[in-house]
Amino acid sequence: MERQDFCQTLISATTKKEADKISDTLIKKRLIAGSLVIKGPSRYWWGGKIVEKEYYNIQGFTLLKNKSKIISEVKKIHSDKCPIIAFIKIDGNSEFLKWIKESIG
Repeated sequence: MERQDFCQTLISATTKKEADKISDTLIKKRLIAGSLVIKGPSRYWWGGKIVEKEYYNIQGFTLLKNKSKIISEVKKIHSDKCPIIAFIKIDGNSEFLKWIKESIG
């Protein structure tokens, strides 16, 4: 498998419960190998003003071939009108990349 097929997905969530549900759904459906959830403050432009809110950010590890399925699953669960669902190509040590590939089938 080519190294460029591996990616990290970054997904926002409005609550821990939402973040856990998104993570669990994507892992159970074998769309991501695993996730790391980090809570932090967020500021962004929305509705003509700056909004400040706490968000849970999910970092998941997957293959680019799962992009459309991940977007679809997240949109079913997410409460925001415009959730962050981003994909960044990654490279890494061979054991890490092998784990991703084996975990998502």
